[in-house]
Amino acid sequence: MSFMYNGNIVKNTSNTGGIRKMNYQRAVSVSRFILILLCIGLLVSVAVFGFSIGEKGMEGVFEEGTITLGLDLAGGSSITYQANTEDTGETLNTGMNSVLSVMRQRLDSQGLTEANAFRVGDDMVTVEIPSVSDPAKAAETLMATAVLTFRDYDKNILLEGNDVKSAKDFYTDSDGDGDAEYIVELTFNESGVNKFTDATKAAAQATDDNYKKIYIYMDEALISAPSVESRYAETGITGGTCIISGSFDAESAAALAGQINAGALKYTLSNVDQRTIGATLGEKSLTTSLKAGAFGIILVMLFLIIYYRVPGLMASVSLIAYMAVFAIILVVVKANLTLPGIAGIILSIGMAVDANVVIFERVKEEIKLGKSAKAAVEAGHHHALSAVIDSNVTTLIAAGVLYFLGAGTIKGFAITLGLGVIISMFSAIFLTHWLLRICLGMGISDIRFYGVNKDKTEKTRKFHFINNKKITYIIVGVVLITGLLSFVIRGFNLDIDFSGGSQLDINLGVEVTPDVCDQINSMIENNIGANYVSSTKASLTDNNVAVIRTGTAVLSIDQQQTLNESLKGAFPDANFEDVEYQSISPIIGDSLKRTAVLAVILAVVLMLAYIWYRFQLLSGLSAIICLMHDLFVMLILYSLFQIPVNSNIIAALLTILGYSINASIVVFDRVRENKTKFGAEKSFGDTVDISIKQTLARSANTSLTTLLTIGMVYIFGVDSIKNFALPIIVGLCAGLFSSLFLAGLLWVEGERIFKNRKKATK
Repeated sequence: MSFMYNGNIVKNTSNTGGIRKMNYQRAVSVSRFILILLCIGLLVSVAVFGFSIGEKGMEGVFEEGTITLGLDLAGGSSITYQANTEDTGETLNTGMNSVLSVMRQRLDSQGLTEANAFRVGDDMVTVEIPSVSDPAKAAETLMATAVLTFRDYDKNILLEGNDVKSAKDFYTDSDGDGDAEYIVELTFNESGVNKFTDATKAAAQATDDNYKKIYIYMDEALISAPSVESRYAETGITGGTCIISGSFDAESAAALAGQINAGALKYTLSNVDQRTIGATLGEKSLTTSLKAGAFGIILVMLFLIIYYRVPGLMASVSLIAYMAVFAIILVVVKANLTLPGIAGIILSIGMAVDANVVIFERVKEEIKLGKSAKAAVEAGHHHALSAVIDSNVTTLIAAGVLYFLGAGTIKGFAITLGLGVIISMFSAIFLTHWLLRICLGMGISDIRFYGVNKDKTEKTRKFHFINNKKITYIIVGVVLITGLLSFVIRGFNLDIDFSGGSQLDINLGVEVTPDVCDQINSMIENNIGANYVSSTKASLTDNNVAVIRTGTAVLSIDQQQTLNESLKGAFPDANFEDVEYQSISPIIGDSLKRTAVLAVILAVVLMLAYIWYRFQLLSGLSAIICLMHDLFVMLILYSLFQIPVNSNIIAALLTILGYSINASIVVFDRVRENKTKFGAEKSFGDTVDISIKQTLARSANTSLTTLLTIGMVYIFGVDSIKNFALPIIVGLCAGLFSSLFLAGLLWVEGERIFKNRKKATK
């Protein structure tokens, strides 16, 4: 713009400074955006390829050995042993530590260096052996009572484990020279005192250094070879005690004492839980799970971008950062990744979108109220923050209960789910918000870029969720009756996790027809016993896979071998390299039942307490009733379709508990806000109805994104994970229904009843 003054053209420069400032701000925002993308790219690079600085660094997530794969992914056997003893307290603790030491020694002696052994509970030890060729033989070898022997150089046995009373490790100045060291002190019983004296006297008199040693063996593995000093040549070591010294540290001294004590204790062990999966099956599980995750992530990103546009694109960028950080943490902590753990990761990706959806929907609402995109982003983030935090805390409660009460793969699922929730909450609250601010700084402020039409129109939802309560009650009633009838008529298909027994899943190389099942049943009856009769088609996708069940009885090792030989004779094309075998004692099954019930009760109580604290008791009770409804629907599915009820049901139930309560909390948070906003202007029922409608898009979109991820798990997953994913899918749908139609309605009904009683008492 310009004007004439005294024949001269004068330019208007009043806006030049503002334009320059705007351009500068855009340049800064663009620079920040590029910097963030570079940082995220660096995170992705570190996660995939690793890094090294001098001698320090880390390997990429896909490097072999970086993340320990669970047996269900790598293949191998897991065997749990229970000690047959009446010992309790510290005596039992010491004894089980000794058993653990022996197990590790035996694993090493068999060349199973990648195997792992750890205690479970007070009186059990679990051994995990990857890629073992003969699990039955390995189980038999490991459960045999430890044999401790003291030998000379020619391997003549001088003493045995039952001659040793105890072994203790000390840090002391044993020889009085002023220098303390770690030692192991042996004490012998009456049968061992004279034997040890004679053995040490002969060793002290020897001229060959090899014969001056007493060789201590655990089974056939040499664990120590102390020399006897020449000064004992006349008398030998008397008194019933001796000291083994040398280059011990605290760990090695304790280990030797534990190994010697193990030979002395001689606990007998019972095999109470054995699981085997073929290496190829494990590899297939890993491949299909990764494929499911990739497809699920792509679909979620596409949905976010199409529906929410710029916010969806920024959420997708945050999701990439989320996955990179997740991968780096898994590498750093050297996580043990299992199949349910991968399912937990995939599920957490779907749930990670929840916080973003809550915020984005609130941003759209603020824009429709007339605010600019910039103001709407800040207001939407502020108003949605409490709902985001509350909903994620309840999921963390479920994950925490799973972690502390679960075991094995269930604990792995809890870790990945909980970790995913924490990282996703950070990415939604901070990273996505920051990225949106940068986008606004770059001048991307048109409301159409934020999922809102120019005219800001929105379809009016005439349906009333609260006033149509009869429809809701009819649906719930039908569900209730259907479930009760199914429970009575069909019952539940308890897997051996709960019932106990043995189960073999094997590809026979022929179609599993009723005639083939009859053949297997006859073979089992003739070769093993009449009590072991059950065989059916096992796989959802492969008609050649059969499952062979033994009722509640656990097959012995000899029976396992007899069954295998019989199957090899009858089905020469059967694949024995890729089998799934489980053998579980009824003791373990009963323990799992108690754990499942306790986990659900504890999670419900903790969630009720939290909702009571954050809202009020009536809303908490309403949410809990909805949870019971959702769990009831899942149990109906298990009953109607006879889905095997195994340990994974604990994870499935608590996942739905966390998810379902999330949806209810978002509605309750909006009710709390609207009660303050409307006051006495609207009835409580109308307030709740409006709140449900306001959060409807969030509920639907969150359910959709979560279903996209877990749906991919069902589509591409192996049979075991399909049976895990399907109940979750049904539970998600039930949770959507209860959060929209039931939670608010029950709260309104509760308020009405409470007010009527209050009036009646006046």
